[in-house]
Formats: sequence, structure tokens, C-alpha cells
Amino acid sequence: MAGLANYCPDEVDVLLVGFIPVKGFLDGTFIEITKDVQPFQTRVSADGQVMRLYQQSDVYTLTLTLMSTSETNDVLTKLWQLDEITQKGKFPVLVKDKTGTDLFFSTTSWVEVVPGIVKSNNIEGRSWTLKSIEASINIGGNISPSGLIQDLSNMAVSALPSLGGIF
Repeated sequence: MAGLANYCPDEVDVLLVGFIPVKGFLDGTFIEITKDVQPFQTRVSADGQVMRLYQQSDVYTLTLTLMSTSETNDVLTKLWQLDEITQKGKFPVLVKDKTGTDLFFSTTSWVEVVPGIVKSNNIEGRSWTLKSIEASINIGGNISPSGLIQDLSNMAVSALPSLGGIF
């Protein structure tokens, strides 16, 4: 029997510095998370042998697209300025879809790209690009929301590749 999947954009939470909620997302794509380096690169030799190269990397790019009126622009500006002045403006980030099992958590993130300022007769978007390391990700679905135990389990399992040198 197929289940009914539910998704509600209002139920996607983003927390900066562990407790500051991101508010004022622009309509459309408002969060994008991508892994910078894929773990495997496949190569085929001239005689048809296939090999793959493994490269461990936990670097992610997180793009948040906010309305120009969002107060979160001020928060991100202050975090960026702190990093510019002290080189210590790193912070944790959590992205959680409460209607599903998508989860992203990084203990170390920073503002990588600062948006420009655009003024017009519309409410414009501002796209902030964050870089994240020491990250865990679960790319899930929306048949049912995950609970705390499942979220913790997903984070632990996604951290296993970075522990490869221990085993």
C-alpha cells in the first residue's frame, strides 16, 4: 500500500548559531544544499577497465534565499562581519524538514558569499551562500516525519565516512 506524502514549506526550520531561526524566505526555491565533492569519481581506461577514485570530503554549500525585508539578513551580515574582523565567525547550522526526514547539520559553517543590494519596485531576493564542514546529512522523504531518535541515528550514520581512518 502506498503512503500519502505531505510537504509544507512552512515546516522547514533553519537555525543559525544553534538557536536563531531563519525567517523571511523568498517564494520559490529558498534553501539549496549541495555536496561540493562527490565521494566517487569513475574512470574508464582505454581498454575498458573501470576504476573509481574515492575522495572523502564533508564540505557542503548551503544557499539561503531571503526576501530583502528579512531580519535574518541582519543576522547573517553580523556573522559575516564578525568573521571578517576576527576570522572566528563560524557557527552551527541546522536544517530540518518537520514533515519528513530531510536533515542537515553542520557544527562549522560560515558566510562564503555576501549578496549584493538590489532595490526595485518589488521585494527582491538576497541569496546568502554558506560553506559548511563537519556536516551530517540525511536526504529523506515525506511519507512520515522523523522523530528525535531517527534524526540522531541519521546524523550518526552520515558521519561514518569521516570516521573511516579510525577503523
